[in-house]
Amino acid sequence: MADSDDLFSRLFELFNQPGPINWKLAAEVSHHLVGERTPVDPWAAEEYRELTRLAEYRLEEVASLQVKPAPDVLPVDAREWADRHLEAYGYLSEPYSDIGGLAGPMAQLGPVMVGMQVGSLVGGLARWLLASFDGGLPPDRPLPVALVVPHIEAFTTRHGFDASSVRLWVVSEEVAYRAVSAVPFASDHLRRLLEAEASTIDFDPSALSGLMGMSDPGEIQDAVAGKLGGMFDSEATRAAQSETESYLGLLAGYARVLSERASRELLPDMASIRSARDLERGAPEGEVPFGPASPSSDAISRGHEFCLDVERRYGADELTRLWTSPDRIPSAGEIADPVAWAARVLLDDF
Repeated sequence: MADSDDLFSRLFELFNQPGPINWKLAAEVSHHLVGERTPVDPWAAEEYRELTRLAEYRLEEVASLQVKPAPDVLPVDAREWADRHLEAYGYLSEPYSDIGGLAGPMAQLGPVMVGMQVGSLVGGLARWLLASFDGGLPPDRPLPVALVVPHIEAFTTRHGFDASSVRLWVVSEEVAYRAVSAVPFASDHLRRLLEAEASTIDFDPSALSGLMGMSDPGEIQDAVAGKLGGMFDSEATRAAQSETESYLGLLAGYARVLSERASRELLPDMASIRSARDLERGAPEGEVPFGPASPSSDAISRGHEFCLDVERRYGADELTRLWTSPDRIPSAGEIADPVAWAARVLLDDF
């Protein structure tokens, strides 16, 4: 009786959480994916703070965007990165909280499903990224710079790069991505794209009925991925996902333009480091079949090339003006055809 009482209590606590996101399940799924803490050498704190302030100073000299100094610079392990970013990425999953019109006893599965998605997203990212720029997803609030030192050191060792160069490259990319992510409409525009994506999903709530008997986060995650995969693979959903990924690739691509200009004199091997990292980037472990995902290396490269092409064709001022309104952001088709973007955006200026 005691074991069944414990199981009932765990199920009740796991599923009976207030709000549109089940944060308890999100944290448990994230911890399940990331595992235990890894020690971080204390020497790292001061060095990374100095490198970050250098990167901020260099970026401020070349960027038209406002560069706000980070409130703090924290060398962390994967689990601490996940814990610090879990709620800052919750907004990315909120558009999915109402899919399927869950009602009655099934209504509590909406927050469960979204909590699982947030935990899977953040925990999956934390297993491999070097810092937030690597995931290519803007948080919805200012956070300290959090650098996943064990991953950075492992990446350096794998490729035989100079450790000081890799550390400066990481903070340069992170500072640039933070500046682009801080554009006033950056996260709101992403939210709208995800709402459009969620609206394409034809969801059958009965597919989730089996979750009510589960209490293990890993079991819940696997069940959802297995049962729901086909529901999120329609032509309309894929088209909406393409728009989302193109936008995320544009954000990351522009951040690359800025980091190149701020740091290339200090980092002659930047291209080699970035190329090695691009070959390693992939889908986060623990990914679930709906919601946001990191942009691919190809999407980032397309966004990067679009920014350079706009500057070559129409001048640096037009590249700067790109970030003044969401109406000027290119669609997925326009990313591949800057002339079409110019025909829509630049002609409207006259």
